[in-house]
Amino acid sequence: MIDKYVISGINEIWYHLKKYKDRTDEWRADFYDAEEQLICSFEGDEETMERLKSDEETYAMVTEMVDVAIMMGVDFVL
Repeated sequence: MIDKYVISGINEIWYHLKKYKDRTDEWRADFYDAEEQLICSFEGDEETMERLKSDEETYAMVTEMVDVAIMMGVDFVL
């Protein structure tokens, strides 16, 4: 199942990801900016699920992914 979120701030990614921490089925969450350009995606793999157990790790994971998007030249509008 792929969930799509249009966000207006990076903190919203963290907020939505916390909903997935107890899921056992396969999932993917795609996060888009106001112009519906993909910023980043997360899947329910082992590493992601482990990091979702901690608020600090979840925040770090989101920050890392957004940093990678910026380094890759994604010019998103929040």
